[in-house]
Amino acid sequence: MDLTEEEQEWIQNNKNFVFYNNDYNSRLFFIEDGAPKGLYSNLIKDINKKLNTSFQLKVKDIDDLHAMFDRLEKGSYLDFADTENRKENYFFVPTLYRVSTKVFYKNTDQIIDLVSLNNKKIGLVEDWFSTTNFIEQYSDSIQYTPVKFADVNSLINALNSGEVDAFVADTQEITDKAFPTLNLPRLNNLYTSFAIPKSQSELYSILVKYFTELKSEEVKEFVKQSREDYFLYLFKGNNELKGSSISVGYGFNAFPASYLVNEEYHGIAPTLFDSIKRIFKDSVTFTEPSVGECKDYDVLLSTFENECITDKYFLTKPYYSFELSVFNKLEGNFISRIADINYSTVGMLKNAYYYDYIKNNTLNVKMVFFDTFEEIIEAIDDGRVDYAFGDQRLLMNHTINHDMYDLKTAGTLTKTFSVYIAVKKEHEALFNAINLISTSSDNERLIKNIYINENEKYQKDDFWLLIAILLVSLFIIGVLIARVYIEKKAQARLLRMNESLIGSLEMASLYSDEETSEHNKRINVYSEHLSKLLKMPNSFVEDIRMIASLHDIGKIGIPHYILKKPGKLDSDEFDVMKKHVNIGYEIIKNTDLSLITKNIVLYHHEKWNGKGYLSLVGEEIPIEARIVSIVDVYDALRQKRIYKEGFTHEVAIKIIEEEKGVSFDPKIVDIFLEHHEEFRAIFENNQ
Repeated sequence: MDLTEEEQEWIQNNKNFVFYNNDYNSRLFFIEDGAPKGLYSNLIKDINKKLNTSFQLKVKDIDDLHAMFDRLEKGSYLDFADTENRKENYFFVPTLYRVSTKVFYKNTDQIIDLVSLNNKKIGLVEDWFSTTNFIEQYSDSIQYTPVKFADVNSLINALNSGEVDAFVADTQEITDKAFPTLNLPRLNNLYTSFAIPKSQSELYSILVKYFTELKSEEVKEFVKQSREDYFLYLFKGNNELKGSSISVGYGFNAFPASYLVNEEYHGIAPTLFDSIKRIFKDSVTFTEPSVGECKDYDVLLSTFENECITDKYFLTKPYYSFELSVFNKLEGNFISRIADINYSTVGMLKNAYYYDYIKNNTLNVKMVFFDTFEEIIEAIDDGRVDYAFGDQRLLMNHTINHDMYDLKTAGTLTKTFSVYIAVKKEHEALFNAINLISTSSDNERLIKNIYINENEKYQKDDFWLLIAILLVSLFIIGVLIARVYIEKKAQARLLRMNESLIGSLEMASLYSDEETSEHNKRINVYSEHLSKLLKMPNSFVEDIRMIASLHDIGKIGIPHYILKKPGKLDSDEFDVMKKHVNIGYEIIKNTDLSLITKNIVLYHHEKWNGKGYLSLVGEEIPIEARIVSIVDVYDALRQKRIYKEGFTHEVAIKIIEEEKGVSFDPKIVDIFLEHHEEFRAIFENNQ
């Protein structure tokens, strides 16, 4: 870690600095035999190893902890929410988890959206920040009856017994896989954080550097270790499983759940199984797993709901879900619904999980069966079949590892498939334990994606690989736009196609900046709305709605350390960052994408006063770029990043008003400000 002189001096003077937490008994933090354990303990140990320090982790009663925090006593405090009031005295360093506040419920017939919570009994734990936040943001719009409880277990029992219709909690208290959930778009995601007094600014900058440089493989190991340690502790002394002998199999061989590389299994399921074996090493003997879905295993580590899963099995909560995608050759057709593949030849895996869905929802489709996905891809390539099916990540992984950039995602269907662990009912105690472990797998909550398959030849920063992936997606989108004008398809179908193809682009973006997806979606919505307010032609509005999200595609060629730098860029780094508009233009200049698209990509960082990246002045800047520049800045100001707090709507509007005639077209700013509440709503409703 590259530390400044001030940071090194601080470490020398604070070798035994103390981090404080209360014992809330989770895999993040728990006490065993008087010693701190869990993810936070592992992080502190790793920090000590890398910095040659002896930082300590101590436990305090929750009331004492809050009193120390309020008195600004020296130390770092774990898991304090970063509210506006607290930011006056504390820095907050996010650790590894996103935390979302959600509504948990059971009755899917009665509860379908936030409106259906009216006149319902909602369980709340009064001391939680998530409760306070929910009450502040939603009491004026949801007429519910609050029912107070002491802890999360009481909430769960009340929901199961029917005492309440739903409860509010964050995903640190309970996994969102435990029950159906509703999102609360007015509430920002939080991050599990270290709160550091502003008097310890050097520690803040040190920890920011530590988490920025932490590698995904390190995170994966920390999460695995803390999960195993916690469940070893939780099940200690439980003799119910003692002496069990369990046969184990994988239901399928497919990325990312369970897939073979050089005769060795990788993916989410094998990682979970490694943990399960260690947790029960003293009580259960497991066979080494092999593939064979319909074999009579005691435990299937990866399976879909199908005819192999009879009433002899319990299914855990799903640990991975995806929408079914359709793949074909780059020059092939696009689809927006399953009926679009009627009268075609499709490649199918033998015993495919999607067989019944395809069979029951298509007409005159010829099915050709194969043993592996690779064989299907070869059949598409040589023209024997028209389409294949699967998880979009499967095609992306195959594309990267086999240098095959002439395939595309032709569309993503509305059908969702989920992956489970199946356990025979005669092993109910083992099922209950595995269900608890599998729902703690944290795939969606981690800030860093630990399950993306790393390519043997390329690294995440490999510019030309990223460009190749992106060009495929851009070509697809360009062809789609051309079809819009030529074929004039129905608007609903076009929207569905576009969402599917933009999804391909977002999968490519995952390899450069994992936090831009929602931002890009909102840019499309803002740009469409502002264009309508400006009374632009319908063709312009439709075009900008579909392609405004491509404004920053050039960032795929900017080094990761610059994109993710938590502080201000120095002059050299800023010069590199400015190149993203030129890189983006080079990517798309020879495609069939519209001039509007190219102008947005190249000119969205121009300023009205001529002090932008390329020094265009006033109306020299194309109006489409002037539109995107305002909404891009608004959303960037509002958006919370891992190391940046989001501004309130009021502050963001004030900044835009101050930049009228400086950065932004005064006439467009006037329209934007006149309708600013509509842009607030777009932000809040598109999280």
